[in-house]
Amino acid sequence: MKTENTEAAILAAANKLFAQRGFNATSTTDIAREAGCNQALVHYYFRTKENLFQKVFISQLEGIIQRLQTPLVKGDDIFTTLRHIVDTYFDILEKNPQTPSFLLSEMLLNPGRESLILQAVRESLLLQDFFHRFSEAVGQAIARGQIRPIAPKELYFDIISLVVFSYLAMPMAQSIMQIDQPDLYLRQRRQQVYDLLAFSLKS
Repeated sequence: MKTENTEAAILAAANKLFAQRGFNATSTTDIAREAGCNQALVHYYFRTKENLFQKVFISQLEGIIQRLQTPLVKGDDIFTTLRHIVDTYFDILEKNPQTPSFLLSEMLLNPGRESLILQAVRESLLLQDFFHRFSEAVGQAIARGQIRPIAPKELYFDIISLVVFSYLAMPMAQSIMQIDQPDLYLRQRRQQVYDLLAFSLKS
């Protein structure tokens, strides 16, 4: 149990510090201090900072996918599924608003870490299962005449684009659009994103 707790504490500390400071500005010493252990334990469990980065990303990815699966496993209708996916992504980003800019900067500035991220995505069996279920749900909704014909990958890309860009663009939007309460605006934004997606599927 102590081993599991220590490993989990290191992962949590790495996730927090990578997101706050970026990969290069975070040392294993920083991670150990945040986790309340010594640096040797970080190396014992994860060997390298690159391995730890990949573990953090995979852990976050699989946690998200497990949440996204719920309505698909239950067999909910496409609009309930869409509502759940939009809410899940907004809930996650509300707690971790710096994640999109962190991942984007890491992928743009370091091809090596981009490869680690893309490899984790490609190899995730959970992600493959989720997208298979999602594609089936979209196909069934089209066959029933509930939504217009659309490729599942296009719909999913629309969801990701609308949600993630809401957070990426917020610093600029605050200034241009004079948004005084960005947190409140983003909580309201989730409904607008769902409405836009739902309307586009019916058009």
